[in-house]
Amino acid sequence: MPRFPRFLSGLALMLTLPLSGCLDTGPDVVCVDVERVLSQSKAAQQANEHLGKVQTILQNGLAAYQEELKKSPEEKRQQELRQGLALLQRQMALEQAAARDVVSKHMLAQIEAWRADKGDVAVMARQNVLSAPASMDITAEIISRMDAGSVQFAELPRVSIRTHADGPDEAAPAAKEKPAKTPNKK
Repeated sequence: MPRFPRFLSGLALMLTLPLSGCLDTGPDVVCVDVERVLSQSKAAQQANEHLGKVQTILQNGLAAYQEELKKSPEEKRQQELRQGLALLQRQMALEQAAARDVVSKHMLAQIEAWRADKGDVAVMARQNVLSAPASMDITAEIISRMDAGSVQFAELPRVSIRTHADGPDEAAPAAKEKPAKTPNKK
């Protein structure tokens, strides 16, 4: 008889484990391939299109600046060209960072919306996970959610051409810098 109560207590323990969540088979952690999202989502493609337009504007500004520099004395021409190039390169870097920020914020908003639908789940970057089953990767879901929404990028920059020959107080060419707008959430 002493074995019977032990059997019952073991059976009772086995029946309560699934109810307590100890045998829950669902993932508590999922992952997203951030680089894939930042390269394959509709928002990433829109960012590339936006940056293509920015690059065209800056290249046209550089061409106009070089034409304007032909009027400058030879000894100052190279220095002014270097300064102008540096400003345009800095503007392009700012535009790239702003576009990436818009896409990243859109991705994070969609991840948070996914989490709100799914409950208490941690989401990690796939790049930080050494090994995980494919069922834990929600990248396709996040890209799908992102593609259903929309993003808004900063206005395109304007390039104004000013050489030092224009006047002592004038600056070299400067592109109008505008911060990126936050994405529209749907």
